[in-house]
Amino acid sequence: MRMLYDMINILPLSLLSVILFGGYAGIPEGSIPSLVICLVFTFWLIVLRRMKSSGRIRSTGVAAAFLAGVLIVAGEENRQLFISEYFWVIWVICFCCAAFAAGILMDRNIWARRAVPIALLAYCIAEEILEWGITKEAFALICFMLTIMIAEEIQRKWKKSGSPDIREHVTRISPVLLAVCLLVYAIPAPDEPYDWKLAKDIWNSTVSCISSIYGYISHPTEEYGSIGFSDSGSFLAGLTGSNEEVLSITAGNTTIKDFRLVGCIGDRFTGREWVFEDEDEGYSRMLDTLETCTAVRKFCGNSQYDLLQKTDMHFENLFYNTRYIFSPAKIRLEATMERNSGISEKNGSIVSEQRLTYNDNYTVSCYVLNYGSPKLQLFLENAGEINESEWKQTADTEKVSGKENCSYKEYRDYRSGVYEKYCTPCEVSEEVRAIIDGIESGSDSRYEMLKKLEEYLKRMEYSTDCGSLPDSVTDAGSFLDNFLLESRKGWCMHYATAFVLMANEMGIPCRYVQGYNAKRGIGSNIVIMQNNAHAWPEAYFDNAGWIAFEPTPGFSVPAGWGIRSDSIPAPEKDKSDPEPENEITDTSVLPENAQQPAAAIDPMFFIIPSLAVLGFLILFYIARRSAARKKYGRMSCYDKIRYLTRQDLRFLGYLGFHIEEGETLSEFHDRIIDSDRPDIKEFIGFIPVCEMALYSDRDMTEEDIKEAERINNGLYGLVKKSRSWFRLLLIHFSTER
Repeated sequence: MRMLYDMINILPLSLLSVILFGGYAGIPEGSIPSLVICLVFTFWLIVLRRMKSSGRIRSTGVAAAFLAGVLIVAGEENRQLFISEYFWVIWVICFCCAAFAAGILMDRNIWARRAVPIALLAYCIAEEILEWGITKEAFALICFMLTIMIAEEIQRKWKKSGSPDIREHVTRISPVLLAVCLLVYAIPAPDEPYDWKLAKDIWNSTVSCISSIYGYISHPTEEYGSIGFSDSGSFLAGLTGSNEEVLSITAGNTTIKDFRLVGCIGDRFTGREWVFEDEDEGYSRMLDTLETCTAVRKFCGNSQYDLLQKTDMHFENLFYNTRYIFSPAKIRLEATMERNSGISEKNGSIVSEQRLTYNDNYTVSCYVLNYGSPKLQLFLENAGEINESEWKQTADTEKVSGKENCSYKEYRDYRSGVYEKYCTPCEVSEEVRAIIDGIESGSDSRYEMLKKLEEYLKRMEYSTDCGSLPDSVTDAGSFLDNFLLESRKGWCMHYATAFVLMANEMGIPCRYVQGYNAKRGIGSNIVIMQNNAHAWPEAYFDNAGWIAFEPTPGFSVPAGWGIRSDSIPAPEKDKSDPEPENEITDTSVLPENAQQPAAAIDPMFFIIPSLAVLGFLILFYIARRSAARKKYGRMSCYDKIRYLTRQDLRFLGYLGFHIEEGETLSEFHDRIIDSDRPDIKEFIGFIPVCEMALYSDRDMTEEDIKEAERINNGLYGLVKKSRSWFRLLLIHFSTER
């Protein structure tokens, strides 16, 4: 009855925790396997609670040994695959353990038990007001738990005759309450339930108005006095940190772990600040996206997933005030403008007609480039010329074919304009020229040259308190002299600026970008803080597009996502090598009725976990037997007689003689004497000795103990002769002598 009561209280709590909070831990929404794992693991915990300590240790040890064996035989690759794809299983187990601990606390503390329904009611009210969108499954579980707790309180306050056991009463009525909740769950909900629209509108308008005013006051965009994104591109004497939340992002593609959000792109450097022109509308960001997609498809074929992935992102402004639309660099501008009205591109920056404040939101469609892929350098150094048919294929995929702004001719003009706009050298001193020449020398490609420049700048000092620029800094050349030769320290804006200016001197188109670093935690939601703001350079690669670099010490370009090492393309085969005949290497062109060979299952996958379990059981048996012998040796003569009697009765049960309900030891003794088992009659002398110990005042002697042990060993021998191996195994694991 107690175990059923635990199941009624703890199982719904475990399921509810997984359903409500699973999204934050990356558990797939509506995943049946996650709920099955939750049920099985919670049931196992409940069973463990009702076991004796030795049973808990044995069961937990067997499970741990089996899992350890599985981990050993799985190999590093499969372990990494589990961490990246199925780590949510660990979170399900954590939720179950937390629910189990809460259930035990509720069972032992009446006030904790009363706090739970209050918390559940508060959650339901908050869900209704804030429109969190509770699922029917979660609501049904909450209703079941509330009805159970209400029934308990009624039983606790109701003076009645009969059994006072509240747990027994609740256990008996729980099937009825569960059936009612399931019936409510099965009834379809109305399409338009009453939603308190007027009250919600008043509340939301009030909150939005107050928050917008706060956003204007606390986040002026004309100043850059704290680490955070700003419309200003000027250098200040120092920065102060800020951990205020500015953006909330929901990204559909959970494979992408971290990326950068472009806000504004600098057009011109005056020597003391970057100028962000936003007068002329353009389409350069879409052309860059089309160029990169075409190049990746041409280079990778069907494995472009390793370099480029598509995703949609929903942005919600928190306490913020800006006109900039943030997105990864490779934005699908046409698809984004279809989803959001009043936005356009201004010289590479995506901006809104109106400033975005609290609770304003927008959705961005984009691609994310994987900077952590080992293919990236090979791709950038070997990207081939894009022809018109390849360009048209990508334009068709993006549904922009036929649009004048996305034509192949527009792309060719755009490429020429990149060099004119972003590759303007400046006058530099001989010392700076020597540094640039040293970086250029020995570099075989544009990528290697930029990586050497990146490494050179990273050897300098990062500081947010580097002082104002001296009055002698009036242009790009004097800025480089001051930064590279005198100051040699700064923050991201200094390093990004130096990188852009030096790359331009090398003849490489490079531009200054300001935005945010975004890193995904647990789940699909991403929160951007003010101190996630960052500045970095982007360099242009012919036939590949704009690529981000990271010269700031202590920072790195977001890796994007991990890929398996076996997805790296193998070296090209010599064309002179003969091709094997009739060999199909691409499984995508196999005939429909062709069957691929099934992968053989490694027998070690079963052998090693089984050996691990067996080894644990042997060690557990040895340790328990050793501890039991010491415990038996410390017992008094009376306790030894009682203990041996319990064992003898169990042995007789294995041999077919069970003591019946209400039967005394004397009656049990007489029944065995009247039986036709002379081999057993010889070993039932323990019964009179036990009765003497229980009902007489005579002290037990060592001779009595030796006789009892002789009888015990004799009965054990009879069980052994009966070839009841399973029962014999139980004896070995349960005996304490």
